[in-house]
Amino acid sequence: MNIKELQGKEVLDMNAKNMGKVSDIEFDLMQGVIKHIELKGGKQKYTFLPEQVDKIGDRIILKVTEDQLQRKP
Repeated sequence: MNIKELQGKEVLDMNAKNMGKVSDIEFDLMQGVIKHIELKGGKQKYTFLPEQVDKIGDRIILKVTEDQLQRKP
């Protein structure tokens, strides 16, 4: 899977709650890794770390709940 396929992908928390869709991905170019992923759901924005991802398929399923995600202003 390449990065372009992640953009716009639906994100569910561990309770299968729809959190929104991937809106941005921040990279560490020196190390060649994803630092964090941003998602937007309605008026709310969140960030999550690659370690918080359980599965990636048609949707991204997280290992955490909505309360454990970092909200962005």
